[in-house]
Amino acid sequence: MAQNTSRLLVALIALALGAGLFLLGRVTSNADDRYAAGRSAGYYSGLRQGESRGVQEGRSLQFATSLPEDSREALRASFDAGYTAGANDAFGGYDGGWYVSTPYLITLAKGSGAITYDLSSRTLLHGDTDYFLCPNTQKICHRPHR
Repeated sequence: MAQNTSRLLVALIALALGAGLFLLGRVTSNADDRYAAGRSAGYYSGLRQGESRGVQEGRSLQFATSLPEDSREALRASFDAGYTAGANDAFGGYDGGWYVSTPYLITLAKGSGAITYDLSSRTLLHGDTDYFLCPNTQKICHRPHR
């Protein structure tokens, strides 16, 4: 009888310890916070993309509605090609030299003619570096992170 009681006691202690460790893992994991942060980031990314696509679509429709119906598709195709070229040209002299999903520090300059902005500089950001405005200038300085 004593041997059965001690086995039962060991089993109950193991079960309680397992349940306690499981609960400790759930409490400390922050899975809900990470899920919410990822969901929020995805939502806002989709919102920005949808807004950009909606602006393009709206401007295309704005011009196309004033034309005869048989000319609208050609106008929309031309408009979309020009819109895409303009979006790609927004990167100025840096076309083809960007890493996606990588942070940059950019400096905007006044554009020329009907172009509102131009990129005057860009700096690829690194985690082991501190970035700051150089004294008495508008240029970016950097030094190794301490």
